[in-house]
Amino acid sequence: MDSKTMTRREMLADMDIRCHPDGRRRVISIKYVDKAGKLRYIPQGTVGGAGRMNNKQWHVRGITPCDCKGHPEDHVHPVNIYNIIMYNNRNIID
Repeated sequence: MDSKTMTRREMLADMDIRCHPDGRRRVISIKYVDKAGKLRYIPQGTVGGAGRMNNKQWHVRGITPCDCKGHPEDHVHPVNIYNIIMYNNRNIID
């Protein structure tokens, strides 16, 4: 494995870290395939819950597009973890 790839397990562990030590929200970038089969790219977003569901059971994470300071700009997008292609400019492998 090189610096351009990341395993799904490493990606999920990194997503679980929601804030920096000083309390600021972590901003990530993500590329994924949505339910309709379209390739979506969120260049700046924060990770959170995907609504009133068990995220671990349904294998979903909520991504909220935001500006560079972490202020939300849109609604939460539920993303299936198996449809994520790229996370922070690193390709996801199994």
